[in-house]
Amino acid sequence: MKFKNAVSIFLTGFFILGSLTYAKDTGNFKPVVLKFANQHPSDSTASNADREICEEINKATEGRVKVELYTDSSLGDYTSIFEETMMGTIDMAHITAVETYDPKMSGAMLPYLGSNYEELEKAYAPDNYLFKTVSESAKKLGLHSFGFYCEGFSGIGVTKEIKDPAIPGKEKDVIVRIPGLDNFALPAKELGFRTSTIAYSDTYTSMQTGTVNGWVGGPPNLNYLYFRDVIKYYYHYQMTQEATQIFMNENKFNSLLPEDQAAITKIIQNKCKESLVLAKTDEEKYMKLMEDAGIKVIKFSDEERANFAKTIREKVWPKLTKHTSKKFMDNLLKSME
Repeated sequence: MKFKNAVSIFLTGFFILGSLTYAKDTGNFKPVVLKFANQHPSDSTASNADREICEEINKATEGRVKVELYTDSSLGDYTSIFEETMMGTIDMAHITAVETYDPKMSGAMLPYLGSNYEELEKAYAPDNYLFKTVSESAKKLGLHSFGFYCEGFSGIGVTKEIKDPAIPGKEKDVIVRIPGLDNFALPAKELGFRTSTIAYSDTYTSMQTGTVNGWVGGPPNLNYLYFRDVIKYYYHYQMTQEATQIFMNENKFNSLLPEDQAAITKIIQNKCKESLVLAKTDEEKYMKLMEDAGIKVIKFSDEERANFAKTIREKVWPKLTKHTSKKFMDNLLKSME
């Protein structure tokens, strides 16, 4: 990894120097085709937004930058896509950020960061503390971050009924698949779930065979689109907000014309802002679709969610602070005031 980092630093300098001179003349710029990978179902709201991004970039850059979208994790799961985008073998990605290299990368999915979409819009704004900090972390990894794409508050889809679902810490008698991120793992355990970190691509089959009873980390749309044939219950815990990120390899971004960099940034950030409105609408739409498909949907009261939040903030947030820093957490909370 140290060797890869050294190579990345060298290439970053090479491309920056090259782009500053070569990219001044639009007529001399050779059109490029970017490989854009996501982890979403092809018919999901996120994939539809990504298609719009591809079309708008092609139009705004007058064909100088064309983007080819690969949906459904067809180029690998989110961890491999993240690493390949760092290295430049994939140009762009719309995925869950990996916290392995820097825990701050998953700050947008801090459990109970926001209790409603208005608070999330403030937290995710490009001029707010969270995005500025995550962008700095991404740049050190060779990534150019455009923004957070909100896909809704996450719940838990399961094949069997959960015991005492509204009581934090009470054994739930189910095993759920979780992403390899502490933002998901720690609060799920604190709420009383047993957990497994099997690959996301194996989750459906594992629920069929009973290896796990459900999964954590997906909003209603993903539960319906990917798992409606296997889950029987959906519990809308709103434990975390599913916030994927849209990146481009930093070297690739620096190699583009300045006006194209600005156009691409504006296009993607607009889509990220729109995602908050779409997420709120989709939340109700897909919970209704799940009910129509025979899945029992359980929502919690404001008081019950407040109790979840109190428990997680008191018992989980201090552990997450150890992975980032007290300064990061304090500044993040302050930015939300």
